[in-house]
Amino acid sequence: MRRLVILLLALILLGCAGQKVEKVDPHEILSKAERAMVSTDLDAKATFEMNLKSPKFTDYTQYDLRVVKLNNTTKIFILSYEYNTTDSSLAETHKKMKVALKDAWILDEGDYFYVYTPNLKYMNDKVGKYKPADSLPKYRYIPIVTCLDIAKTFTNAKNVSLAEEDENYYVVAYLLQYPDIAFAKVANVKVWISKADYMPVKAEISANFGQTSIKMTTELKSYKTESVKCDMSLKRLSVVERY
Repeated sequence: MRRLVILLLALILLGCAGQKVEKVDPHEILSKAERAMVSTDLDAKATFEMNLKSPKFTDYTQYDLRVVKLNNTTKIFILSYEYNTTDSSLAETHKKMKVALKDAWILDEGDYFYVYTPNLKYMNDKVGKYKPADSLPKYRYIPIVTCLDIAKTFTNAKNVSLAEEDENYYVVAYLLQYPDIAFAKVANVKVWISKADYMPVKAEISANFGQTSIKMTTELKSYKTESVKCDMSLKRLSVVERY
């Protein structure tokens, strides 16, 4: 009996040793995540944060957003704008932005995007029409990045690796280079991709510009993908071309 137990244990150990651990290809994860974002309609609560640190000042901005994607059109509602800065000139800029972006939204149709800023009197019943930048951030004058924007960078990712993994997420790390980003020669990116549906739900972008460090964090706090509805029209609004 003792010999039989030893033999069984040996067979079990040999079987375990012979099992191959499947390697996860981070490039394939990014490809699946990009396809998931392109093919999925969603209505999400989201945030975007930006931290700037230099020897002379620190600056923090947070946007609370609602992001709605229907087919190839995206609408971003700016729900709140908060900031904290040690620089007086930046503080004035923040004050103006907070006023301008109250109840504002961005309608992104791909080749062009429209900005509605009802709190600016001279833009009553008007929207500004802009061409997006080819790099991140894409919305001129409104420096936000969403998870949808991040998904569009996956094809240009360099030095891709699987940084972490748990039961819910893959965390893929890669580099983005200028001109894919506008504010540095190179940036480090980490993106959290849901194992359940391959949606990229969070990303961190870190870079240095001279002595200033920049960190951006974008996240989908929650989202639904069924029965997504939103008015994507520009009815009753006149268009002012800004490009």
